[in-house]
Amino acid sequence: MERPNFLFILTDQQRADTLGAYGCAVGATPNLDRLAAGGVTCARAYCNNPLCMPSRASLLTGRYPHASGVRTNGCAPRSGQALLPDLLSRAGYRTAAFGKVHYHPVRAEPEGYWPENQHVIASGEDLTRPYLGFHEIALGCGHGDVMPGLHTRELQARHPEVLERRGPRGALRTPDTALKETRGLNTYQTSVPLEHYPTTWVTDRTVEYLMRAEEPFFLWCGLNDPHHPFCPPGPYWDRFKPEEMPAPRKRAGELDAMPPHFKAVYEGRYRDRDTDGFMWGSEPYLSEENVRLMAAAYYGMIALIDDSVARMLDALERRGLRENTVVVFASDHGELLGDHGLILKGPYQYESSLRVPFVWNAPRRLPACGVVRRPVGLVDFMPTILELAGVECPAGVQGRSLVEALGGLDASDEGEAYVENDVDALGLRMRTLVTERWKITAYANPEHGELFDLENDPDEFENLWDRGDPKVKQALLRRLAAAMIRNQDPLPAKTCHA
Repeated sequence: MERPNFLFILTDQQRADTLGAYGCAVGATPNLDRLAAGGVTCARAYCNNPLCMPSRASLLTGRYPHASGVRTNGCAPRSGQALLPDLLSRAGYRTAAFGKVHYHPVRAEPEGYWPENQHVIASGEDLTRPYLGFHEIALGCGHGDVMPGLHTRELQARHPEVLERRGPRGALRTPDTALKETRGLNTYQTSVPLEHYPTTWVTDRTVEYLMRAEEPFFLWCGLNDPHHPFCPPGPYWDRFKPEEMPAPRKRAGELDAMPPHFKAVYEGRYRDRDTDGFMWGSEPYLSEENVRLMAAAYYGMIALIDDSVARMLDALERRGLRENTVVVFASDHGELLGDHGLILKGPYQYESSLRVPFVWNAPRRLPACGVVRRPVGLVDFMPTILELAGVECPAGVQGRSLVEALGGLDASDEGEAYVENDVDALGLRMRTLVTERWKITAYANPEHGELFDLENDPDEFENLWDRGDPKVKQALLRRLAAAMIRNQDPLPAKTCHA
């Protein structure tokens, strides 16, 4: 059988339950739902860190954050690691990446060629040179209607009038003045035309490449939405009504049983620290009404993503490449969206933050309407792609291939996902294990922890750390300890007896 092509579509901060295939009733994803129906859905897929950089590093290296060196945002990866696009390139694949990759820090002084880095961009350097094993790139690492890099350079050269319309100051409409002016949580209808909006730009690049791609190819399409700010363009702004948005999963007093940083963040006691999280409820501009307004805009961005995916699939069909192309759709991490009284992301291991869509569709290789029910991780992406491509998996890769599970040859519901989360500003080190029924999170501070029975408490309202069966807790702690030991970095490999 000829080697397959790969189209990997990665969104930013999209929780799993935004897709109809994962039970969502909003109706924003008809094209993605068809993709899932014709392929295999990983029903319980977890990011291995709920932040952009470490999660993306795990996708590119098949290694956990502590091993890749990208244990949180802003960390440069360890040098010398095998990278998926480079391995595929060496094996004869044509490789390309458009949109967001975010393997290196954006703001740090660069150590080499980092085309998404603000210093490299400002220097005027060529941003199209090969990178990480990608032969062709057009990258950008912004959010919403602002994407620094080639997108901004193109606007400067061809549509300078659009530059002034980006951001909340150029908004057409905003539901609440406070939301327009609140850093990070800006919610507004962008005045950037749909044809110049970053998601459209990345999709245009992807479609253009697919229309001329030489087989076999691996194409990374990194869409920056639906990450905040919530600012969908044109008709996507009011596609959904706020009053019809799913109600946040929260219950009065639930944070009292959680480790102390939960309530501290909620109450705004860490405003001056880099927690990668925001609070609501204690802030007047984050009323339940406004959270629903943000949710409606968030789903508008997802609807644009869904339409963009349809354009990519149509390009594959027109080229006659669809049958031999493995299409994978995923997101780097989730979004709290008001669950538990919290917003966006941060030092939390809730399902809303950790569970992501992970859909595989390959007409020639995978069954239709398949479901993998056991927990899996994004760290498993790299070894799965390599096996499908017939490329040997290098030493140091910690993820496990899902080829048997995706093919229906491993139907077990038993498995586990391992998640790391370091928040330096708060001195937090969290390690989480998700099993077929339970989720346990241990901290470097042994006084605190989390234990949820996902079977009987899927909304995670009851922390059983101090109130549950101690035998269950001890058994899970032993299992977590085993996972931490097993997932220690196996590099460098032993080369001789002594």
